[in-house]
Amino acid sequence: MQSKLTRRYVITTALTASTGLSALVLSRSLSAGDTTSIRSKTFKGNRTVEGVKGDGGEGLLAQSNSLIQNCKFLDVGNGAVRVRAPIDNLRIENCEANNLYRFLEVTSSDKKVPADLTHFVVRQVTAREVDRTMTRIRYGSHSGTIEDVKAFGSSRCDLYCVGYQLDGTAHDITYTRVEAHDFREASRPKDKYWNGDGFSDERGNHGIRYISCVATGCSDGGFDLKSADVRLENCIARANKRNYRLWNSGELLRCTSVDPHHYGGTGGKSHFSFHGGVKRYIIDQPVVKASPGNSAPVFFFATKEPMHLEIRNAMIDAPDAPLIRVEGPEPVITWVPERDAQKIRVKRNRA
Repeated sequence: MQSKLTRRYVITTALTASTGLSALVLSRSLSAGDTTSIRSKTFKGNRTVEGVKGDGGEGLLAQSNSLIQNCKFLDVGNGAVRVRAPIDNLRIENCEANNLYRFLEVTSSDKKVPADLTHFVVRQVTAREVDRTMTRIRYGSHSGTIEDVKAFGSSRCDLYCVGYQLDGTAHDITYTRVEAHDFREASRPKDKYWNGDGFSDERGNHGIRYISCVATGCSDGGFDLKSADVRLENCIARANKRNYRLWNSGELLRCTSVDPHHYGGTGGKSHFSFHGGVKRYIIDQPVVKASPGNSAPVFFFATKEPMHLEIRNAMIDAPDAPLIRVEGPEPVITWVPERDAQKIRVKRNRA
């Protein structure tokens, strides 16, 4: 006889011994197409304002075919939502978080089995007082959408803090209308290089898109990108040390850079900076705005080999800054149209 039950849930609560936080774990028997829904729940840890690393415990252990909606995560540690095994079809929507180390953490519990997160959506989530990372997505995770998400770093951000982090071979992930604010290292010595990025990806990543994203107030890169053939459209970077820090290849379309700001440590500020083994970038219709007295170079080159840069239809207003500064091999720059036909106001052509 066929059962009338199409799905069955078993919900267990596991006490995290080190923190006392209850982590909700769902195991279930599902028919095809079924989804586990967790709605309007509050997950509260015991992380204090001075909490470090994983203090506070985990909030929710993710499972495949799950919807997490209208939930709050308060005072948690390394993962308001934790992916510790391969997970497919996870949606996180309309959630809030405050005082945490990371919001979405992808770290495998078994080193032999990568915790790939596939076909996922993170939408309309806001987190404040984030000490380390809003989302860390790695291994071979792919086919993801992150949209209408906002992350605000805390005043005590950990070393290597970053709003949104990709690592491993994660690929085919799109950020749309995503914001990262104030990810600044709080304890790095003054004579060292200060990290702290809004968005970062690595050379193993590909198929990464940033659409109408915003990064402000970070102690290193607003967008610190190493993936190949990366694409940015209509993004804004403001008051980061290096608003766009680029390492590989790609295209930036209608992106805006405003008033880079140096917060401390070694290394100077810049609007667009190029590093390492850069290949080729196209910067199409960039908008650069710098207040009087801001001397950050518009294009800063510190590459290992000559790079190719095509600059199209620029609108640059940086009256007290050099257009170009080179600390390494001379770049090959193509202006479309010719430089003199573009709208460029700078103090001088070269630093």
